[in-house]
Amino acid sequence: MERQYISVLALNKYIKAKMGQDAALANVYIKGEISNYRPHPSGHLYFTLKDEHSRISAIMFASQAKKLKFDIENGQQVLIRASVSVYEASGQYQLYVQSIEPDGIGQLYIQFVALKDKLAKEGLFDECHKKDIPSFPRSIAVLSAKQGAAVQDVVRTIHLRFPFTKVIVFPIPVQGKEAYIKIIETLKKVDTLHFDTIILARGGGSIEDLWNFNEEVLVRCVFECTTPIITGIGHETDFTICDFVSDYRGATPTAAAVKATPDQLEMKSHCAALQQQLIYKMKHYLALQEQTLQRLKKSYYLSNPEVLYSHEILRLTNLQDQLSYQFKMFDMSMYQQLKSYQDELIQKMNFHLQNKNYHLKKIIAQLDALSPLKVMHRGYSLVKKNDQVIQSIHDLHQGEIVDIQMVDGIKKAEIK
Repeated sequence: MERQYISVLALNKYIKAKMGQDAALANVYIKGEISNYRPHPSGHLYFTLKDEHSRISAIMFASQAKKLKFDIENGQQVLIRASVSVYEASGQYQLYVQSIEPDGIGQLYIQFVALKDKLAKEGLFDECHKKDIPSFPRSIAVLSAKQGAAVQDVVRTIHLRFPFTKVIVFPIPVQGKEAYIKIIETLKKVDTLHFDTIILARGGGSIEDLWNFNEEVLVRCVFECTTPIITGIGHETDFTICDFVSDYRGATPTAAAVKATPDQLEMKSHCAALQQQLIYKMKHYLALQEQTLQRLKKSYYLSNPEVLYSHEILRLTNLQDQLSYQFKMFDMSMYQQLKSYQDELIQKMNFHLQNKNYHLKKIIAQLDALSPLKVMHRGYSLVKKNDQVIQSIHDLHQGEIVDIQMVDGIKKAEIK
């Protein structure tokens, strides 16, 4: 009997037809977690639906995707209605999704994303608000479940890494309805006790188990604390909103303890390495300085120290000569200037005196011309009575004695 070979495409079409005849695969209700989410510019949504043990590819066409009332993100738990068929080109069977709804956990995830976006827009996650974690804490407060493995890991890690730090555990409920209220009360109290660092820790769990750390009032309380806060909540893949507002997020409680403390073994090793470097550099420095000293001891200037100041002595002598010369030149200049001033002063005084002498002679001549003696030389005389000059005959009476002043003397006379 001759064998008949078919193409790969024919095989895939056959399988697709067989699956299309199965009514159970035409309308499948399935739940799982969204991963590898890849929205296409055309509007189609590509992703993988997975659970703890398996996964399947899925596509939701744009016409159906437009009907979604929420944004799809990786990690969401969803309820899907779809059909199962084969993509002929690759031979891969996949889900063709008609509708997607969040399941209970998925609804929490939507709340998580909404609150995270809200607080991010307010700036609560900005790096400018992050406080520095002290490098060498003297005291650390650990807020965690009293009997939990997380608190034991944190305390043990701190004591191993940096046993000089005082660690005080403040028990808090980390799970259960309204546990966040007790966490807030404890956190506010501890924030006033002046610890260097606060570690907020708990073990892993589902999103419901961790939900207290997504409550807005607790998140804002963490943001408003003045003490640096490190969160170590859950496992590496677990994120809570408290992680985003804390000053540092440790992937695990142990990682939070590691961030909060230096490693004493690493410090000792580092100090030993620094000591060796210091010793080496000091020896190298001393060797270089010794070489420099030996070279200087053999130098020309130290062998002939007078050379160091002989040129300066000559320069000083030259400067003294220049200074003496300048003083002499200054004295000569000042003498000539003073002599010039003196000559100018004498000249001006002589001129002034001559001018005054001329005016004096002129005034004397004027006075002399008006002198009564000049008149008397021409034969005139003055008649006075009681030292008063008589100017009219009416001023004289018979029998009065008068003085007659002539050019060469005075005579008395009686009026008749």
